[in-house]
Amino acid sequence: MSDVSRAISITDRLLAWDMLDSAASVLETSLESNPYNPELLRRLGRVRLAQGLPQEAIPYLKLAIQHDQMREVLGGDPRVNVTKPH
Repeated sequence: MSDVSRAISITDRLLAWDMLDSAASVLETSLESNPYNPELLRRLGRVRLAQGLPQEAIPYLKLAIQHDQMREVLGGDPRVNVTKPH
C-alpha cells in the first residue's frame, strides 16, 4: 500500500469517527511528501469545509483542480510546478 493510499485509508476512518483535526493532520503530513496529489488536496479541502473553514479550503480545492487538469495535459505526469497554499 502506498503512502497516499495509507493516508486516505486512515483519513477515511478518522472522518467516520468525526475526528476532523486528526484527519487534517494526516493529510497535511502526507502532502509534505506528495504536494501535487490532487486526491490529498481535495480531501484536505473538504475537511477544512467540514471544520467550518471555507477560506482555508479554497486554496486546496483550487490546487486539486489545477493538478487534475495538468495531469490530463501532461499525460498523467504528477509533477506540476504549482505552489502549495499558505
